This record gives sequence, structure tokens and C-alpha cells, in this order.
Amino acid sequence: MKETTVHIFRDKERHIAACQLEDSKNIIFGFSLDDAQLTPLHMLNIALGQCIAELALRFLERRNLKSCCLTSIRMTVKNTGSARIECADVILKLPLQLSAEDETILIRILHQCPIHSAISGSVSTRIFICDGREPIAQYERDLLTNVK
Repeated sequence: MKETTVHIFRDKERHIAACQLEDSKNIIFGFSLDDAQLTPLHMLNIALGQCIAELALRFLERRNLKSCCLTSIRMTVKNTGSARIECADVILKLPLQLSAEDETILIRILHQCPIHSAISGSVSTRIFICDGREPIAQYERDLLTNVK
């Protein structure tokens, strides 16, 4: 089994402000991935993360809430002959705690993501929403200081 994780931070202007591969210390600013070693699995994670983040930002804006989010996608691949994606975990970190009703609505919206729909027939995808004030603050601080 092999896992790959991508973290995508999107700011209120919907810019992909930063991307971080695996647990590396390097946050890639402005989505300039020149020096990163991307695999097709990373690219799929990035596409899914961008789509989920866009839907989440639209949801937050419609409710006049702070609109930024950090999306973490972890895909597990089975290496049995040909590589097959076994499951995907999506963790959406928001700068606030949602009510139970809003969380249910948002999860329903996120399951309508076109990338998620394309892979959902063969890949088990779980979506989790959590309070991400601390990691979002970390990305915001790093973007203003020492991001590569």
C-alpha cells in the first residue's frame, strides 16, 4: 500500500495560494510547482482538492462567512500488479465551526464535485469537515513571510 497526500490552501479571492505535498516542510507558493516531483496521483489529488475547495468557498460566501479553506486529500493505492486507488479521504478545514445543519448541507454539496463523481464508482471517498483555524492561520502567516 502507498499513500499520497496533497494539502491545498485557497484564500478568499479563490486563489490557490499554497500547495504542500505529503508532509514536506515546503509550502509551494502561487502553485508554481517547478521543483516538485508530481506523480499522476498527486495531480488527481490536486484536481479533487481544487474542486472541493471551490464548492466550499461558494457555500461560505453565500452565507457571508469567512471564505478560505484548507483541503487535505489522502489517497491510498493498492500495488497489486497494476496500481489501483483503494480509497480517498478528503478533509476540509474551515476557519470556523459550522452548525450540524450547515455541515450536512455542505457535505451534500461536496459530494456533487465533478472530480469526485468521476472516481466515485470505483473509489470509496469519505469527506470530513473540521475546524481548521490553526492550520489556516499557519498558511496565512507563511504566505506573508517565508514561503518558497
